[in-house]
Amino acid sequence: MTRPRTVNDEDLLDRIDRALSSRRTSGTWTLQEVAPAAGISPAGLIKRFGSKADLLHALARRWIDLVPSSPTEQEPEEELRAYVSAEFEAPSAGAAIFALEELLADLRTPESNSLLREGWDKQARYLGQLLSAMRLPRLVDPPRGALLLLDALHGSLYRRGVDLRPSPPTDTLDQLMEAWT
Repeated sequence: MTRPRTVNDEDLLDRIDRALSSRRTSGTWTLQEVAPAAGISPAGLIKRFGSKADLLHALARRWIDLVPSSPTEQEPEEELRAYVSAEFEAPSAGAAIFALEELLADLRTPESNSLLREGWDKQARYLGQLLSAMRLPRLVDPPRGALLLLDALHGSLYRRGVDLRPSPPTDTLDQLMEAWT
């Protein structure tokens, strides 16, 4: 008889995501590294998710699910600033490099690439809706502006990775907003 699960998959994914997000070093991570944060053994992670790749896919699916589908009742600019800050801030150069390494790994396999494309598409639609609601006078095409914003935010993450005058992602947003008003 198997024991009942004491922690559901969403809680495990939250714990693993927090552990990976707080990493201060670059380089490959292991199941042994994240298992303590998840409160489960590496073997338990394999039993739950199948493999490290399947765990990464579950984390990607969770990220996609957490991207809002539409703006809330909050002021669009406040919501945009909060989202940009939460999603694109890297606590250190090592954390930024780690995030970029994971991105490159996601581009290597068709399934991960597809999940990344789906997530970025959802992010672009959401950001485009926020930009559209802000009615910025010089932003003619909010969906294209959303893609430019994503490109700029990823670029600021690269700069953070090499400590080239790193700045918060909201500074990148502010510069674009200034150009669009």
